[in-house]
Amino acid sequence: MLVVVSEPRGVYMEFADAIKAELQRGNQHEVSVIDSDLLATRGGFDPQLVLAVGGKAVDTVLGREIRTPVLLTLIPRSSYDKLPAARRDDRRISAVFVDQPPNRYLDLVKAALPNIDRIGLLAGRDSREHVARLSAVARERKLRPMTEPINSDADIYPALQRMFSEGGALLATPDTSVFNSQTIPNIILSTYRFRVPVVGFSPAYVRSGALVAIYSTPAQLATQSSEIARSILNGGQVPPVQYPRIYSIGINNVAARSLGFDLDPEAVIHERMERLERSTP
Repeated sequence: MLVVVSEPRGVYMEFADAIKAELQRGNQHEVSVIDSDLLATRGGFDPQLVLAVGGKAVDTVLGREIRTPVLLTLIPRSSYDKLPAARRDDRRISAVFVDQPPNRYLDLVKAALPNIDRIGLLAGRDSREHVARLSAVARERKLRPMTEPINSDADIYPALQRMFSEGGALLATPDTSVFNSQTIPNIILSTYRFRVPVVGFSPAYVRSGALVAIYSTPAQLATQSSEIARSILNGGQVPPVQYPRIYSIGINNVAARSLGFDLDPEAVIHERMERLERSTP
């Protein structure tokens, strides 16, 4: 099996090391790791299975002629949806997304912030459909979604002013046209002024000042991906694309004190979310 990482460092290698350890346990399967730049210079390859880790690796692998099953991971659902229809319809290609299913973000709000019923969503150019799905799920959860279109950075602060005149929570989305290294500090600062918590989707958001976040670590994604890989390597079918099964919750206790929230521990919130997920059709 060949694991192609976008870069030979950071979360990509954390994932690669974890899945290599999983699959090589007991000498079950041989796993090779290569970065996408090196793969681009190589000739033909025909491993039993290819794992593409991250957006750059996905582009490199899918830019070649594919003769074997391919599992894509560490990419959001929105990136997968942008692939050509021929790739999405190819039964040899599957994916484990890095982002959570829409219902899970809203269940986090219900479980961690039960007194909040207004959810703000910023819809950038890459997240219109995702925001629409989140809004629909929010209404199913008896929450009130507030959406604002964002076409440039200048639109963000006025949108926050309009949305949070009566409080609520801001749900961040993996849309770099809205949430990026330049805008996130200002978004966090603005929501603090409005006394509004931010719900994020990565540990970085918690470190940046978000009140709470839900995410799957590279090791958690590697566990799920290794189960799929092992099945394929043992002759099983390539499964449909899927969201993470295993996830973590992070809380910023400094932000909680600053905003006046008394949150339950992560384990309690996690258990509450699992009950919500089991009880919701």
